Amino acid sequence: MSNIQGKFGPAFIQALILCVVRFFTIPWRIWKGTAFRLAAMREMNEEDKTVDETSEFPVFTWIKTAWDGIIFLSWPVIAVVAFIVLIGGLFTGYAATALGVFLLTLIYGYFAVIMLSLFKESLILLLTIAINVERIMKKGTLNNTNDS
Repeated sequence: MSNIQGKFGPAFIQALILCVVRFFTIPWRIWKGTAFRLAAMREMNEEDKTVDETSEFPVFTWIKTAWDGIIFLSWPVIAVVAFIVLIGGLFTGYAATALGVFLLTLIYGYFAVIMLSLFKESLILLLTIAINVERIMKKGTLNNTNDS
């Protein structure tokens, strides 16, 4: 019991950091990682681009990169939408409501990156499983024909 008491405080603090602090910082980390991946892709040399273009799974590669583009563009689009809502509310005389909707739109947009990334990761996981099953089936077929 004394072992648990000595670990409770650090465990509690770590749990708070993981569940509260990281919840608010993970959207920024996701968006920043996406920006770096897209910038690196833009700076790829011709040899790397050729490898991507001749990939056996061009749609898979495109989906991965397209979702990075969607995640990256989500914040600018949300900012424009929030600004339009704010201006529209100010011109129609609903300033307080417009300010509230503006802030809610920004908050939603900030955390929407988490859901977009989760969807991308789930989709990539499913596609990776399908690709690996196809490769295993091809290897199994090749092994069966070699045994004959």
